[in-house]
Amino acid sequence: MKQLFIKQILEALAVGDSFSKSTEFASREQIKSSFQSIDSLLLPSESLAHKDMRYGQVTDDTEQNIFLLEDYCKSGNITPEAAANSLIRWYKESAEPEKYIGPSSRKAILAIMDGMEISLAGTSGTSCGGIMRVPSAFLCSTDLNSLEKNIISTLLPTHNTNTAMEAAIGYGHALFAMTKEHTIDDIIQAAQMGCKIGRRINNEEMDLACVPSCQARLPVLLHFLPQFDSDDKLLDFLFYVFGTTISSCDVFIAAFSLFLWCRHDVYKAIRMSAMLGGDTDTIGCLAAVLCCCYGKGHNIPEQIVHTVVSVNNLQLDDLSTQIYQYRKNQNKAGKKDSL
Repeated sequence: MKQLFIKQILEALAVGDSFSKSTEFASREQIKSSFQSIDSLLLPSESLAHKDMRYGQVTDDTEQNIFLLEDYCKSGNITPEAAANSLIRWYKESAEPEKYIGPSSRKAILAIMDGMEISLAGTSGTSCGGIMRVPSAFLCSTDLNSLEKNIISTLLPTHNTNTAMEAAIGYGHALFAMTKEHTIDDIIQAAQMGCKIGRRINNEEMDLACVPSCQARLPVLLHFLPQFDSDDKLLDFLFYVFGTTISSCDVFIAAFSLFLWCRHDVYKAIRMSAMLGGDTDTIGCLAAVLCCCYGKGHNIPEQIVHTVVSVNNLQLDDLSTQIYQYRKNQNKAGKKDSL
């Protein structure tokens, strides 16, 4: 994986987050009554959500991934302890974490800071705060074994549940399949296998939440997807039938659906996410990363990338270089990297 490609993945993540946050938790009705389409970053005054945030500002989706990547590259090791310490550092150093931190992450981070064991803090975390960190684990992984280990370590402090692990490992396996030049069918099968693995991890120790299964939803999605003849029909189906709440399963299915619909068109996936409703920023950034990995780059307008990077002071050249070196060191240790 080349340094430039790593940087493009980080750009897709950040823009997907920033662009789509303007309609977070708005309904499809609210969005459609306000916009025919959203084709550029919205000013805070135009947004349906986060009017108190800066133009182009990112949320915890981007910030947590960046903090984790910085600390993983610095330490050279990914463990639940490293992930917990990085998330605590983010909570303490981020300017406004309480504006957008998710409920599961907040509860677990504060519990760990109060002395709770890391293995216990996240046993009620079922929201999408786990899957949203998978890009950090993926970028630091060069084979499937390290990918699964790194995802588990990254989620365990805050989202140590079968539903969170199912969505996260399903998403991670899909990303990894893209590094192998696999077909769409291969990527779908990889996602299904990852979901199956994730849902069965440490069941004796994990809280088996009463929630839908990502693996069970995928065949339903694949049945209906060819029947849609417009972007709006897909978005309506995702919002009204599957739902776009903060649950891990909802976010996984929405992001994966947008990838299957948009394929390599990263910017379309981001714009559709903003029109979707629900947890738009997390869906937007995860769909953007999927499409970017599939297309081996992104088509986001340069001015939008520049705005998001500069407004948030994102040092993506430096960070992508650190990640590239981390992966190079992993390869020297005997792991393989196909890109």
